[in-house]
Amino acid sequence: MTDASMNQGAQGSIVQRDHATWTEKHKPNVVALIAHAARQSGRGAFSVGLEATKLKRGRQKIQFEEYIKFGLYDPARHTQEERDEFITFMLQNACIQVCNDTSWFAVTEDKWISQCLLERDGLPIPKTRAVVDTSGRAYHGTEALHGPEALRDFLTGFDAFPLFGKHNRGLMSVGVFLIEGADEEFVYLREHGAVTYHKFFENFIGKDAFLLQEVVQNHAFLREQTSTLATVRMVNMLTDEGLYVPAAVLKLPSDRNMADNFWRPGNLLCNIDPETGEILTIVGTDGPDLKHHEAHPETGASLIGQRLPHWDELLRVNARVTQLHTPLRYQSTDMAITDDGPVVVEVNAGSSFTLPQYASGKGFMTPKVRGLFRSWGCDFIWE
Repeated sequence: MTDASMNQGAQGSIVQRDHATWTEKHKPNVVALIAHAARQSGRGAFSVGLEATKLKRGRQKIQFEEYIKFGLYDPARHTQEERDEFITFMLQNACIQVCNDTSWFAVTEDKWISQCLLERDGLPIPKTRAVVDTSGRAYHGTEALHGPEALRDFLTGFDAFPLFGKHNRGLMSVGVFLIEGADEEFVYLREHGAVTYHKFFENFIGKDAFLLQEVVQNHAFLREQTSTLATVRMVNMLTDEGLYVPAAVLKLPSDRNMADNFWRPGNLLCNIDPETGEILTIVGTDGPDLKHHEAHPETGASLIGQRLPHWDELLRVNARVTQLHTPLRYQSTDMAITDDGPVVVEVNAGSSFTLPQYASGKGFMTPKVRGLFRSWGCDFIWE
């Protein structure tokens, strides 16, 4: 994307544009969804619509899009007990706010602060080479680039491209870019081409802060599937008996995407056995539905039944991360798996209810998980 084409197209920073794309993808066409479910199930549209509306208004707050993706319109797919274990993403924040010490949210939501804590403990993390931030904030031990001239000076003296740009307060991979090179006049970006330094700040940075990190490479096992970094989401619950991991999900991106979040077209999810690292499913999107694949749809690789590498070390690192964040009783760790072992990419004060449900095809709110949330004060979670 040249400066000229950028002026004719999208407005705002990359965070604003990505967020607009994410929002648009999650605007349901309710009539179309009900018609789809009726066709797929052979049921009447009125019956399907009535059931979906009851679930949305009920305790589980299942949204119309989730009703389709969970397959709840098909009475043969789940028993009633299994249906009762599904929950909407709309209740994630309510649970997180109740069961966690909210004063700790900044420790995970500010990614620079998070990496300082992890690095101080000796945990493996991506190396941040600089922070781009127009606010004037200082970053101890990390070079802060407050404007176009400072960025030009840094990049023209840098010789280890590419650099991955990550929004310092980002969620869902909203606001990422890849700098492939630079000269005195332009920053060269994957997917966007040559952009002047001033336009880069105007159309990518805006008022946000971005970490510029060295690119982390997948383990050889995963490189056979994608050149884009894949991560494992470990969902963690800190109980009186110790760490409980109810779900693990591999976020497996398509080569054509720069990040692994499932909202990006072509990306996949794999349900992972939390104890062994075995790949149990491969899931993609198929219109409004999810599609379970027997093999990777792009590479043809038979991944189901294979065990992710370095799993024992990943479990050790995950346990240490949770120990560093014990005021967050419900948390998650996103880790890449490299040839040298796991790398902690991100820590979250909570976790998406959607990911494990999409990846496994089963509800996240098992009796044990419900019991834990209720014991932590989430009285809106059913028994």
